[in-house]
Amino acid sequence: MPKERRKTALGRPTVQSVDRTLDVLEALATRRSATGISELSHIVGLHVSTVHRLLATLVDRGYVRQDPETARYHLGARIFSLSTAAEVHLDLRLLGRPYLERLMRATSETSNLVTLADEEICYLDQVESNYLVKMFTQPGMRAPLYCTGSGKVCMAFLSEEQRHALLSQRMRPRTVHTLVERDQIEKELAEIRRQGYGFDNEEMEEGVRCVAAPVFDRRGQVIGALSVSGPTTRMTPEKAQSCVPPLLTVARELSAQLGYGQQLVPEAGAPARARIGAAAR
Repeated sequence: MPKERRKTALGRPTVQSVDRTLDVLEALATRRSATGISELSHIVGLHVSTVHRLLATLVDRGYVRQDPETARYHLGARIFSLSTAAEVHLDLRLLGRPYLERLMRATSETSNLVTLADEEICYLDQVESNYLVKMFTQPGMRAPLYCTGSGKVCMAFLSEEQRHALLSQRMRPRTVHTLVERDQIEKELAEIRRQGYGFDNEEMEEGVRCVAAPVFDRRGQVIGALSVSGPTTRMTPEKAQSCVPPLLTVARELSAQLGYGQQLVPEAGAPARARIGAAAR
């Protein structure tokens, strides 16, 4: 009995040769070392002669490389050029917009998307709440890492060397609630790493409370954060805590959209894989 053809999510038949080629590439991508053709044939469930033809084309195009001594196969350099190009086109602001909208609807408060910009965070996008009292931030604004919820969660998941450099700088108080002592900030960053989210309790602006969660890319590196913020008259500590579950869900989904959790081998020098909201699950 012939094998049933695959179909797309819309129910359309796929192109068999493309399916098979991608199966071969994905199988090679899961291997930490070069793979022989018989082993590869077993993994993808195709005849050796079929796999050989697919590999010949992929080798010719530079997407697969065959070791001349062992005749085994692994991914070629051209596959990484595609990966780099994809990363350039994955615009964080564009991807993040629907997640911000979901987050605002789930919490009824203003949602923000920030990215790391040297020693600061930069607000990329925002979906305002429907309340009359609006927030002071807007896209394009920059703010310090040490006194903002988004900045602290970003800093918490940087490498130890990067955190040391940032914490070695002088930190001036923005409000009476701002933490400026290094040991206090390090203690809070450790707690953020443990639970996967963090707060800004009027540390950047009097009367504003915020809860934030990190956003990671495919390399497992923190590239920004999502946050929910509001005036303390509405954003009480209890309300801020109630925003944590939807915030973590949205942050995890946006990170997955950026490839987080799908990387195969961490890049050299990359920090250990972080878990978003590990303690809150």
